[in-house]
Amino acid sequence: MAVITISRELGSYGDQVAELLCEQLGYCRVDKAMLMQIAQEAGVDTETVLEKERGVTQRARLVSGEMTSLYRKQASAFEKKAALDDQTYEQVVRETMERFAREGNAIIVGRGGQMVLSGWPTALHVRLYAPPEVRVQRLMEREHLSQAEAEYRVAQSDEQKRQYIRHWHNNADWRNSKYYHLTIDTARISLETVVQIIVLAARDIDQAH
Repeated sequence: MAVITISRELGSYGDQVAELLCEQLGYCRVDKAMLMQIAQEAGVDTETVLEKERGVTQRARLVSGEMTSLYRKQASAFEKKAALDDQTYEQVVRETMERFAREGNAIIVGRGGQMVLSGWPTALHVRLYAPPEVRVQRLMEREHLSQAEAEYRVAQSDEQKRQYIRHWHNNADWRNSKYYHLTIDTARISLETVVQIIVLAARDIDQAH
């Protein structure tokens, strides 16, 4: 029962790939659920987790506005703490990811899953990327942005991801191919083929274990 981690550049079709993989493999997507579990296990509300992540990446927007709104509705379920220290955050993220990995049939999107589960025997680590000009064009079309706005969003997202991985994983470079089993250029390979490549690799891992 494989677990797939996806590291994706903004505009590389990462979310679309994750959704299609869930449909084809019957896996669950872990992003909203994981943040909720992180907060619950740390004994904090979700806004505290968001503040911790924003602090690490200099106001990084690692969670969408829609997700933030959802979590705020749930925040009263958790005992609130004034602050979340690095050690607690790191420990709970690791334990939460490992729990999903043990259960298997999960796709972990972002939050350094390729680093946390680097030695996990049933994990498949995937990086999705595309040239900056392609990502900018996709963002302009998808969100009706000007070229300048899209370029800013792409650069900002890349910097946030770079800082997040460097902070939590000993100055590691999130783009280094050694952390991944597959690195795929979604500008050169169609979405359908990207999904099939990952599906085949995940099934190989399942058969091997």
